[in-house]
Amino acid sequence: MKRAIWVFGLLAMGASACATASKVTIANRLEAAGLSRENSVCMARELDDRLDDEQLAEFARFTVQVSRSDTAKGVVSELRKISNPQIASAVLRSSIACAFGQ
Repeated sequence: MKRAIWVFGLLAMGASACATASKVTIANRLEAAGLSRENSVCMARELDDRLDDEQLAEFARFTVQVSRSDTAKGVVSELRKISNPQIASAVLRSSIACAFGQ
């Protein structure tokens, strides 16, 4: 029984570390795409609250394309390619929340 609790604890810590890594990755890539550091961190924090770990990791993978865009139009074009409606909605709501300082 103790072993099962220990294994579960390690798995939970691993999932938490992945979510934290995704959040940092998202913040860095959004900043590379042209957002201010403050807005990038805000959006990553908001997305972490709105998405589960798998969705957060999916968006982190998606941001590789966004960070390579060199214009605002290119960033918007890439964001329109998000196929998961929950992620797209969370990105939109997070950007609005951060724009208005919530």
